[in-house]
Amino acid sequence: MPRIVYTSWPTAEVAGGVKAIYQHVTLLTEAGREAVVATPDGKAPWWFDSPAATTTLDDIAEDDVLVFPENNFELLEKFAATPNRKLVFCQNPFYVWSGVGNKASYADFGVEQVVCVSQTTLHYMRKRMPAMKLGYAPFYIDHELFQPAPRREFQIACVPRKRPVEVMAVRDLLRATHPKFAHVKWAIIEQATEKQVAQALGQSAIFLSLARLEAHGMTLLEAMACGCLVAGFHGSPGGSDSAHAANGLWAGDDDIEGCTDQLARACEMVLERGLAYEAMVARGRQTADAYRREETARLVGEFWNGVVGH
Repeated sequence: MPRIVYTSWPTAEVAGGVKAIYQHVTLLTEAGREAVVATPDGKAPWWFDSPAATTTLDDIAEDDVLVFPENNFELLEKFAATPNRKLVFCQNPFYVWSGVGNKASYADFGVEQVVCVSQTTLHYMRKRMPAMKLGYAPFYIDHELFQPAPRREFQIACVPRKRPVEVMAVRDLLRATHPKFAHVKWAIIEQATEKQVAQALGQSAIFLSLARLEAHGMTLLEAMACGCLVAGFHGSPGGSDSAHAANGLWAGDDDIEGCTDQLARACEMVLERGLAYEAMVARGRQTADAYRREETARLVGEFWNGVVGH
């Protein structure tokens, strides 16, 4: 049975895509397959714990099955002429252009199949590369780590990495137009470990979603698993696997005023603790429950059984 190698950007970057790669490799290893993550420097991530093995790109052998990020042209080009079987793990289809570069398709690099992390991604890839074979294998939410804290604060948590301007504009407008919420505490999450993120989300009543160009939001689902009431941007026009009308208070893309109004509405709902609040939080947790570890292990196993056999 061939070794499965998920190639990755350097793991020092705090990004959900890196964590999803390590999740797949961990699940494959637990299922008895030989699987590793290969990065340029061979260093394991500092910001989350994983039992998955990490090696360097130089360790790759010609009989390994390679999996590339959707947005790394350099890696795809580097191994295009090798005899390895090749796949792409597409987590954000809006960055496919960065991976294909001047090529028409991943097939031009010898890629035989794209595994998609969400149904939204599958839909996009059917349009972008209609001739490419596609599969589905999501990430999972660690429900043992991401859960409500025993004591929750009237606090707004957010991850501003993709919308640093918007978060400041929304925060300023909330203070000006809704003075009763001017002194609500904020938990700004930046360059934090996974455990620190889980602690902040678990302690916060509200999560301000600052998603942008995302087909499937890992942090958004982690916030829902923690029981946060979610408001803000869903990150993809029309919603996505993780963001839809019933599980959050959503604003149109780049609509600062609308986002602020929805955040204020979330604050009111938290104070009232009425049926609408309970129902929306419950729907969010139900959304996150669909991405449990056991279900992802089953789907990842089924996908790879179809690629390399049992």
